[in-house]
Amino acid sequence: MPVPAGNPITPQKAILGKLLFWEEQMSSDNRVACGTCHRAAQGGGDPRPAINPGLDGISPSGDDIMASAGTIHSDVNNRYVPVARFGLNPQVTSRTTPSSVNAAWFPAMFWDGRATGQFINPETGLVSLATGGALESQAISPIVSGVEMGHDSRNWPEVTAKLAGVVPLALATALPPDLVAALAGGQRYPALFQLAFGSPEITAERIAFAIATYERTLVPDQTPWDQFQRGNTAAMTAQQIRGMNVFNGPGRCNLCHGTSLFSDGLFHNIGLRPIVEDNGRQGVTGNAADRGKFKVPSLRNVGLRNRFMHMGAFNNLGQVVTFYVGGGGPNLDNKDPLIVPLAQQVPPPDGADLVEFLTNGLTDARARNRQFPFDRPNLASEGPAANGFPFGGGSAGTGNRVPTMLASQPANIGNVDYKIGLNNARGGALVAFVLATARAPIGEQFNGVNINVDLHNSPTILSMLVAGAPGAVGSGYATVKLPLPNDPAYRGVVLTSQWFVFDQGVPAGLASTAGAEIRFF
Repeated sequence: MPVPAGNPITPQKAILGKLLFWEEQMSSDNRVACGTCHRAAQGGGDPRPAINPGLDGISPSGDDIMASAGTIHSDVNNRYVPVARFGLNPQVTSRTTPSSVNAAWFPAMFWDGRATGQFINPETGLVSLATGGALESQAISPIVSGVEMGHDSRNWPEVTAKLAGVVPLALATALPPDLVAALAGGQRYPALFQLAFGSPEITAERIAFAIATYERTLVPDQTPWDQFQRGNTAAMTAQQIRGMNVFNGPGRCNLCHGTSLFSDGLFHNIGLRPIVEDNGRQGVTGNAADRGKFKVPSLRNVGLRNRFMHMGAFNNLGQVVTFYVGGGGPNLDNKDPLIVPLAQQVPPPDGADLVEFLTNGLTDARARNRQFPFDRPNLASEGPAANGFPFGGGSAGTGNRVPTMLASQPANIGNVDYKIGLNNARGGALVAFVLATARAPIGEQFNGVNINVDLHNSPTILSMLVAGAPGAVGSGYATVKLPLPNDPAYRGVVLTSQWFVFDQGVPAGLASTAGAEIRFF
């Protein structure tokens, strides 16, 4: 295990890193953790289907990318603002999520290698690790990304102050035993940083050091192939052994996926995409010789993944093998000469053996079954309330567009980032956001407009003008920020909410969203 001298592995640091890796509260919307997109049971990747429409902004089309959903775009003040391609839907990354498992052995991280072994403290600008810190460099990037876990220009003081005040893993359930033990005394993050680093200060560097340490514990070295190499000749089936021989022989897979890491750690262009769509490594080095090149991933646990290649072009290993047997992609500019047609060398039966070897011969059952060290808690964003608690129906405004409520954030007490948004309203209209203690009677209306919240018992009403081109159909949007008090008395309280749009484009002069419950916990 390569470990930088400035960040030695300790049990206290590893358990802190595990807590942080699965901490949805580290995001600006409390819905995205590192582990949201990196799950060992899915080969270190993301099982959630999400499409980035690519350069043309159209889906489906040939440049679609299967990648990972992050946050709904928000501005520097963490208020919802629509963005090209995604509007006010969750943004999707521009490349498929690479695996976090086995990552410790790579000298550079991300598909293009932009996270290098030199780790620079983002708060001081000083070099913390001269070499070997690629994991640390990678760990901090998504947390402040306006696409993945943050909002525009999110800064580290905001992140660290938030962590200092939250209850660790307050949103998670079914915690593994080691995390239960770590939190048994009601420990908060300052105390956990004290145990790991000797003082309670929460810093970006320490967050990176802890997460990287945890990731260095994720070593899937108990595959059938590993046991076979250690002398257990019964560990792999006859078909897997045949597939291994194809891998190392006529299939030529080992030319790029050699060594026990099953990767050469280098960058290759396999002709998959036109370089104009993504120039890969060249975007980091500026070297034309690197155009269209991407890092060769490890194949350990590849059988657990449901997306393959940097754009998620394939959804099963049979498609991957067919791609390589056919000579790779059609884009010849700077295509690696190692990628050649292999139809004569690898007939279909051999291809099936190769798929079996990759699927099961290289899979560590502990990762597939979420067993230590690959165990994890369940995330709130995986649950049935991931999109809030809507009820009732809205009423259409201009252009027959029904305004929509953005109420997906968890209402955990102490959530300093809690907010509710409005989308699809008449641009520039006056709107009212209503909080009430109960739902309205079923079927209640005003001038034919649906009323979902009880307006008769001292509701709280906030009014504002929505953003968007004045009068434009569906261009209006707004945000109400409601930092939730860190008071246990609120736990179990349920409020109802609804937006009303004063819309001059409809006879009633009013449009409304569906209702949404705010359930404090």
